[in-house]
Amino acid sequence: MHEDVIAALPPLPQPPLPPVPSIRPPRPPQAVEYPFLFDGSAAEYFRIWIVNLALSILSLGLFSAWAKVRSERYFYGNTRLAGVPFEYLARPLPILKGRIIAVTLFAAYVIAGQYSIGLQLGLALLIAVLTPWLIVRGTAFRARYSSWRGLNFRFVPDYGEAYIRFLVLGIPLILTLGILYPWIKGKQKQFMVENHRFGGSWFRFLLRPGQFYPPYLIAWGVISAWMFLMSFLMIGIIMAGVAVGGESRGAPPAWLMLGLPILMYSGYFIVLAFLAAAIANLTYNHVELDGRRFRSTLKGRRLLWIYFSNTIAILASAGLLIPWAKVRLARYRAECLSVFAFDDFNGMRAERGAEVDATAAEVDGLFDIDIGL
Repeated sequence: MHEDVIAALPPLPQPPLPPVPSIRPPRPPQAVEYPFLFDGSAAEYFRIWIVNLALSILSLGLFSAWAKVRSERYFYGNTRLAGVPFEYLARPLPILKGRIIAVTLFAAYVIAGQYSIGLQLGLALLIAVLTPWLIVRGTAFRARYSSWRGLNFRFVPDYGEAYIRFLVLGIPLILTLGILYPWIKGKQKQFMVENHRFGGSWFRFLLRPGQFYPPYLIAWGVISAWMFLMSFLMIGIIMAGVAVGGESRGAPPAWLMLGLPILMYSGYFIVLAFLAAAIANLTYNHVELDGRRFRSTLKGRRLLWIYFSNTIAILASAGLLIPWAKVRLARYRAECLSVFAFDDFNGMRAERGAEVDATAAEVDGLFDIDIGL
């Protein structure tokens, strides 16, 4: 009876269930951008530069090693990343020893040309054979004595690979009439990046050598078009100098003959400035250090203006504005470079590097060997 009455009653309303909180997956950590900063001034560097110049002249060049160390320490010390300056740790005496050997070798090359072309060609061949070794030793020296946050850079020597990329690959470069140049340049950049270490971490190069072709092809195309235009203009000037009937109207004005080469080389200068910005951006934007990525934002137009105005300022001031030009370029290069990292670099550990001789660094600098990033 009671069960029937209970069954006939309407069900009691159920209290509403509490809302289930939505569980969102944690957001991945965001990379923090750490820009480079150069805070040097032209007035400060001018004082260093003018003293270096005077003492180098008075000492017949012997002070140049100390001058280099003072200049490098100024530019390193005023270049900052995450608020921490870089350090240049090389000593003058090893640089002086290397510079003396470099100058002696260069002098022997020049003097040999006065007596025997064969001897000079032999010295040139010797320098070519030594070039990969010089590149490795020079790069190792600069890396060993560069430091940030108390951690040294390091370049791990690989002479076999250096000879392949900087000497052996020259054979197919010649056989292909230069078509392989961008690919070979990419292989060399890859070697230079991936053999560098900072602390205990390796640099990685995330770019295939073939990806260097687009900027070089554009530069080649523009230079070819410029050469064609200049040739057409020169032919037109020559034809305009000949009267109808074959009588000559005289040679073109001297200012015109001087202006044409200047105009031609100005075109090369413009293309090379844009190419330098493109190659630097392409290289740095594909460099990684233990998960940290670099970003370079150089602009060809801005770099061209800095090169052009620096050149005019140096010529107009008889060289006295060289410090201003160098500081200006260093500031622009620094403000266009940054590092994206998920940490504050505290996890990087130190790695002891071996002493590296400065001779190769001075020799390859004297003979204008491109070993930079």
